[in-house]
Amino acid sequence: MIVPTFGWRLTRLRAAVLVSLLFGFACAAWADDAHPLRPVDTSSPRATLQGFMAGTDAIYADWTQLLQNYAASDRLYFGPERREVQSRMGALVPRVLRTLDLSEVLPLLADNVGIERAVQLKEILDRIDLPPLADVPDAETMQRLGLKRWRLPDTEIDFVLIEQGPRAGEYLVSAETVARLPDFYARVRDLPDKPGASKNLAAVLSVLNDGVPVTIYEELLESPLGLAVIIPPRWILRLPDWARARVLDVSVWQWAALGVALVLVVLVVIASNRLRRRLAGHGEDDDADPIWRTLPLPVAILFLAGVLTPVLLALLRIGGPVRVFLFYLQTSVLYLTASWLAIMGFAIIGDIIIASEHLKRRSLDSQLIKLGLRLVGVMCAVGLLIKGADEMGFPAYSVIAGLGVGGLAVALAARDSIANLLGSVLILLEKPFRVGHYIKVAGSAGTVEDVGFRSTRIRTLDNSLISIPNNAVVNTTIENLTLRAMRRQRFFVQVTYDTPRETLEALAEGIRQLIADHPLTNKSNVQVRFNNFNESSLDILVMFYIETDSYATELKEREALLLQIMDLAKALGAEFAFPTRTIIVSTEAPADRSTQAKLADWPASVTS
Repeated sequence: MIVPTFGWRLTRLRAAVLVSLLFGFACAAWADDAHPLRPVDTSSPRATLQGFMAGTDAIYADWTQLLQNYAASDRLYFGPERREVQSRMGALVPRVLRTLDLSEVLPLLADNVGIERAVQLKEILDRIDLPPLADVPDAETMQRLGLKRWRLPDTEIDFVLIEQGPRAGEYLVSAETVARLPDFYARVRDLPDKPGASKNLAAVLSVLNDGVPVTIYEELLESPLGLAVIIPPRWILRLPDWARARVLDVSVWQWAALGVALVLVVLVVIASNRLRRRLAGHGEDDDADPIWRTLPLPVAILFLAGVLTPVLLALLRIGGPVRVFLFYLQTSVLYLTASWLAIMGFAIIGDIIIASEHLKRRSLDSQLIKLGLRLVGVMCAVGLLIKGADEMGFPAYSVIAGLGVGGLAVALAARDSIANLLGSVLILLEKPFRVGHYIKVAGSAGTVEDVGFRSTRIRTLDNSLISIPNNAVVNTTIENLTLRAMRRQRFFVQVTYDTPRETLEALAEGIRQLIADHPLTNKSNVQVRFNNFNESSLDILVMFYIETDSYATELKEREALLLQIMDLAKALGAEFAFPTRTIIVSTEAPADRSTQAKLADWPASVTS
């Protein structure tokens, strides 16, 4: 019990002892153990119960002394003794928690939920009649009787033998009991404490609460001492009673602090979004590297969810179902944002590689690099989502199975989009054409401007932009006119019928010579021959190849040869033919009627 003269110094000071549990402070009672790494003995129900009670009693006694020392001083903050207690941390709290089967508690919540359940169990055991320690079965008794479960008399608190996993062979407070401890605590909270460390601490808390009886667990939920590392405890503990009222096991002052934190979070998000817009608006080239400019927003969210939120929760000491909800919210936001950053990060890496290799951003090599790194980013994002779901209690195999079923449904619903994506992959790998090539595909011809993940865009000679689905591109014939090393020329030189044979032969020979003398023509395949008697002309077939991959060069050199052929024809006196028709008008007498009759009956006579 505390000396009454300390009461005036303890004005409105609250349960520092239990708040310290949440920080994982150890006490001096077990810190002096010659074997600090020795685990708590859980070889039998007796050993487990004894270890739990001894550990929690030591915590209460140690921190009651710390509280008395602080109250007896004029310091604003806890003195060096608190740091000494922190330095003795390492064995006690883990040992206490190891007496509970927390296998059904999420791993990331095990410490916080475990501490709350340990306090509740301590409150329960200090308010009910416990059997003498000698009556609690030890390991030899349990083995002799062949028992795997022992229930505390007149209760539903079970100590069970763990048969599988890393804790196999230990007797722990059962997971079912741990889950029902809040209900058990609600039944016994109004019962008096038995003499001991808990009753002493409860008496101190009663004096601090102006004589109103309180329980240690309630003080754990409403105490603001989590902020003692920032604000002097003497200031922050002078809160009115209405600020300590609890809603959903969270005090009003904690809700107010959460509201302030939420406002700060919103302001940070808005500021990061404005920074993103400013970077996007003042970039030298909005299309050159737009991805990195969006980084401030996800980085800010990741910082809030991964760093600031855990710190705030630790300082505010939020517990109960609200802590569980905030944990789910924080974990969801954290892993979703990390997945977002993974996709963006690999996209930025792709841009860096493209820039370092001096590749054109719209070339197929660039597109292949982007696609490959984005797929890696998506795979990393999926892995992060599976990890996050596992931490929130969803089995990984269930998540993977769900993703498989969902992926199948998406694949069936978006098979055309997937086909176009696969088509883009084939185009990027096989490279039947590149950006800037002139191609004929799917009944259209034009210059390739872009190869996207869904479609290929070509610019026609009419300056129209056509988008062709990649699935259609890979399933049709593609004629790449740009990749031609030579461009075939085929046309007819038509001269009039009154052209002499010698002139016709000289003209054909002269054309052959012009082609042979041209520097860009292929000399191995030249065909210049008198080819046809046309209706109104004598046709000379001219066929040869210009060695160029440029359409403009082809037109230029073809024009030069045609002009030379014109000059040659003029020099030889040959005239170019044009379509003519000769009409012969006959002045002979008409045939006799018998002949006309025969002609009229001709089809019938042939038939008969």
